[in-house]
Amino acid sequence: MPYVKKIELKGFKTFGKSTSIFLDKNFTVITGPNGSGKTNIMDAVLFGLGELSARRLRAENFSKLIFHGVPDANIEKAKKAKVIIQFDNTDHRIPVDTNTVTASREVNRTGQSVYRLNGRRISRTNLLDMLSMAGISSTGHNIVLQGTITRMAEISPVERRKFLDDMVGIAQYDAEKADAEEKLRIAEISIRTAMGRVDEVQKRVDDLERERNQLLRHNYIQSEIKRLEATKISHEIGAIENKFKDSQSKIMEAEAKVEELKTLREQLRSQRHDVEKEWRTISSEMVEEGSTRILETQIRIGEVKSRLAELNTKIGASTASIEGLKKVRENHLQQLESTKKEMTEIRQVVRQLQRERNRRLKEITT
Repeated sequence: MPYVKKIELKGFKTFGKSTSIFLDKNFTVITGPNGSGKTNIMDAVLFGLGELSARRLRAENFSKLIFHGVPDANIEKAKKAKVIIQFDNTDHRIPVDTNTVTASREVNRTGQSVYRLNGRRISRTNLLDMLSMAGISSTGHNIVLQGTITRMAEISPVERRKFLDDMVGIAQYDAEKADAEEKLRIAEISIRTAMGRVDEVQKRVDDLERERNQLLRHNYIQSEIKRLEATKISHEIGAIENKFKDSQSKIMEAEAKVEELKTLREQLRSQRHDVEKEWRTISSEMVEEGSTRILETQIRIGEVKSRLAELNTKIGASTASIEGLKKVRENHLQQLESTKKEMTEIRQVVRQLQRERNRRLKEITT
């Protein structure tokens, strides 16, 4: 069982100077005249063990625990009060890996306290928890203040039972039980709240999943529509290109025919020239040859002129046909360019839809 080895007081109540009190394991009592500070030593022990009631330490507030000085003796008042209690921890009942444990508390003029364990700052709760594991407490049965026994004889049985519970440490466990039950109640409320939030989150997840599926279906349908439109336009482009090639072939055939007719026309012109030359030759021989040959020559000239007129008509018709085919070709070219432009726009829209789908999928998954 740990016991107090030393008590150090500095600026605490009447102990203005640093005072150390060494105690043996078999120590039983401190004696001294009235007013020598015996009770202040007990107050110092309670203070060092974390007592929160200033009245229990016989003071109005914690700032009153600080040494006020002695003006007549020119002794200045202290800025803070400090108590250090050193325990023997050979049996390691206090869960610290040292044979000696030092607990200290100091308070300043504002009433603020600072706790330390083996020189390291610690919270009051943690300090009391560690000391309580060895049965050490400012309210435990190991500290009995003046007048306590007299009050036990005068109090009611119920109060006496409560007092005895405090002495044997049962009250501490009751308080811990009540604290644990309160924490359990708060935890159950937190669990119910969390479960409600889980249901809300699950509902939101279901909604997002449904929206995601709808978005995927919508994007798939849009993609299929664009794909079918692209296929349709591709077929139309193929048909237009075939028409264009057919028109081009007809133009080439017509141009070849025109060239053929032009060649024939030149041949006829050459024949007419020969006939006219022959006519001029035979004109001088009309007297000798007679009118019969002249008539034959005129008939031949008429036939040649008729043939030339027919060829000119065919050439004109072929030329008009070529011009018409050229216009058809131009129309096909314009349709082809327009369709290709529309195909490019559709591909851009498809790529944009794909990017939008990927962006929304990324938002949903994150």
